[in-house]
Amino acid sequence: MSEAVAPLLFDPTDPAVALDPYSTYARLREAHPVWRSPASGIWFITRHADTHAAWRDKRLGSDFSHRYTAEEFVNPEDLQPWRDERYADFKAFERWDMIALEPPDHTKLRRLVTAAFTPRSIEAQREPASTLINARINEARERGSLDLVRDLAEPLSLTIICDLIGVPAADRMRILELSHDVVSMYEPVPSDATKNRANEAVKEFTRYTADLIAERRKRPADDLLTGLIDATVEGDRLSDEQVISTVMVLLMAGHEASVNAAANGVAAFGQHPDEWQALRSGAAPAKSAVEEILRWDPPLQFFQRWVLDEGFEVQGVEIPRGSKVGLMIGSSNRDPRKYADPDAFRIARGETSHLSFGGGIHFCLGAPLARLELELLFDALAKVLPSIDLLPGAVRRPGFQFRGFVNLPIGAPRVS
Repeated sequence: MSEAVAPLLFDPTDPAVALDPYSTYARLREAHPVWRSPASGIWFITRHADTHAAWRDKRLGSDFSHRYTAEEFVNPEDLQPWRDERYADFKAFERWDMIALEPPDHTKLRRLVTAAFTPRSIEAQREPASTLINARINEARERGSLDLVRDLAEPLSLTIICDLIGVPAADRMRILELSHDVVSMYEPVPSDATKNRANEAVKEFTRYTADLIAERRKRPADDLLTGLIDATVEGDRLSDEQVISTVMVLLMAGHEASVNAAANGVAAFGQHPDEWQALRSGAAPAKSAVEEILRWDPPLQFFQRWVLDEGFEVQGVEIPRGSKVGLMIGSSNRDPRKYADPDAFRIARGETSHLSFGGGIHFCLGAPLARLELELLFDALAKVLPSIDLLPGAVRRPGFQFRGFVNLPIGAPRVS
């Protein structure tokens, strides 16, 4: 099989594709399971088995600087946009972004953070999360409507991750705004305006986190931020730059995906009323429903990797060293080679083999917390909503990479 060239078979910048990418994925997956975009230069891997293997292939890396200089590895125009000196603030953040690091730096940082996400610490969030969910739902029922994103999913995820880290309640909405601006840099082809906005957001986010660190040094607390400040790795403390990037990543990753997954799941139930009744009746448990939501309409659509070695081949296509590879989560989760009738939304399926949390050394360490949040949210909604009635006003998030909703209003029967 040889590399596919023009025409442009997949354009993530096309609003129609971003709105509903799955039919495009199906065509690409069958005709060109490995396809190089002439627009972005990214090699997209679209089938489940290939993506699953790629997550774990050491010939791929989220970074290359642990092995090569940019000059000896790749053409300057192929670098991520934030490596441009015009985006120096984003570049500084990325230097210690755990998601973008490779061993040994990644191993050290992840070991520290993983210690805070123990099964006991995750389970400790069950009661406060349930209390918050029920309070928000009761408030919505007094009004007769619920914006799933603004009234429930965002407050839930923000509260949990900010409490774990130690972010004051008054600052949380600003954190949310900054996070949305920062992650927009990860679109496949971000515009200049997007890149500038993301860099400015990183600059402000960095200043905020540095001030929070200074405050915590004066007044330590029982939170993850104090733990990171006090932690040592092989006898050395983390630098402020390392702590800042780690905290920023946790704040962003700690709510972006779970909020999107919650909204995508509610929208899916609105389109599949029989599945909602299956959840309400107990025919399928919330844990199983959460896995199907994550498989069927994942909150992140793809991740990029660099090809670090010669000889990397997928489906008979050799992808040159220095190339960027797109690991297509959304496409892989709908691969009929892995899932029977993959476009059907069936909550009893409960498949945990989906790729929505990534894989390999970068498997999402917050996955247990996200699963807990989603399970509690859907359990609570199923107890009080006889149906999911989608109301006018739903707005999808702009862009391709982060798939979710800005607003998702649904009916909430008034308390009698």
